[in-house]
Amino acid sequence: MHRGLLRYLLLAFALWLLPATLLATTVVSENLIFLNEDGKSYLLHRAMRTSHPSYSFHVDKKIGLDDFYYISPNDYEWDGESDSTVNTLKFTQGSFVVMYPDQFGDQVTVDGDGVYTFTSWNAVMREDGRFGMWNAPGNFTDFVYAWIFPRSFEILSYSSNREGEWVQRNNTLAFYAKDTNDLTFILKYRLIDRDGDGVPYGKDRCPDTPAGHRVDAEGCEPDTDADGIIDILDLCPGTLAGLKVTGAGCEPDHDEDGVTDSRDLCPNTAVGADVDATGCEIDTDADGVSDRLDQCPGTLAGSTVDAKGCEKDSDADGVVDRLDQCPGTRSGVAVNLQGCDRDGDGDKVVDSWDLCPNTPTDTRVDEKGCELDSDGDGVVDSADQCPGTVAGAKVDAKGCELDSDGDGVVDSADQCPGTAAGAKVDARGCELDSDGDGVVDSAD
Repeated sequence: MHRGLLRYLLLAFALWLLPATLLATTVVSENLIFLNEDGKSYLLHRAMRTSHPSYSFHVDKKIGLDDFYYISPNDYEWDGESDSTVNTLKFTQGSFVVMYPDQFGDQVTVDGDGVYTFTSWNAVMREDGRFGMWNAPGNFTDFVYAWIFPRSFEILSYSSNREGEWVQRNNTLAFYAKDTNDLTFILKYRLIDRDGDGVPYGKDRCPDTPAGHRVDAEGCEPDTDADGIIDILDLCPGTLAGLKVTGAGCEPDHDEDGVTDSRDLCPNTAVGADVDATGCEIDTDADGVSDRLDQCPGTLAGSTVDAKGCEKDSDADGVVDRLDQCPGTRSGVAVNLQGCDRDGDGDKVVDSWDLCPNTPTDTRVDEKGCELDSDGDGVVDSADQCPGTVAGAKVDAKGCELDSDGDGVVDSADQCPGTAAGAKVDARGCELDSDGDGVVDSAD
């Protein structure tokens, strides 16, 4: 507290403590006004020390007895009925202390620049012939009048109709006078605009705005898209309402693909991947596998593909399912363009089953792909000159039964298999015995 103000308050307190007999002509008044943030309401501390045997202290009609924070001494009467304009505390001695809240009415005005002007009842004559806000039956021996402003206010000017000493220290303004009476005051004050943005302190929600920056009615830099990032720092000033943003005022793009999270249908795209407008990796052939992973980028529309983006080849024969006319080919089997087992000799028996893979064209074959041998003599039909050979008979390369002795009777019917060369034989393959004497003709 300023030393001058402290001296005045200590003096008033000291005078308060002096015996009344020593202060027969003393009138000490101490007035402390603790102004509130609205610039009009206040808490008043009023102390009076006089030698009078009684004192009537008047308050506005709106102030009731229960509104007082403090009244001393306790020896008083409350009169709230006899006067229609004021209520009265009647003390049985001339010294008292009271504290109560109140609000200035016409005494305080506010102009268009936000300047508050307090004017006490200057030149208003009372019934007792006195004027001014404070008066006493005789002069005040000592008078202290102090305003304690909120830190949000600055004091612009002050004056009184009487001589006295003004002391201003930070947010406190005090007036001290001796042997005076009929006092009036004019004070001017306003809310501080600490950052010079045109919005006074107390109403300024952003009291430290940098110099020269535009502000709104609340003293804050504008945030046009209401994303929590002021326009001057907002790299994305048109963000839609309600969307989360980064410190730069832009919608977050966690996978850094250039598509904001709110529109990104694929929020975890790999870094560096090319994406479409929905934030998903580009899939040019629309097969469900992104171009980055697609090893078959030109897949026909509607084709079923594997994880590599290639058409499926379920039997792994090298022919995709879409073209495979034999979808269940065994593993490892060579197939043709239709995905079917090959039939190299065209005999209708696939190579994997064909035991005779080089059968001539149009040759009839069995289930093993080999030429037919209808009589089972080991000579295929196409080479068999004796197609009806008896089962089990030995045949030559032509498929005919053997005639070992060359007598024209096949071995299977030859009862005389060792006939001499050139000998004539009968149907049994035995030499003839024309005269029936039991000796063959060649020896007869």
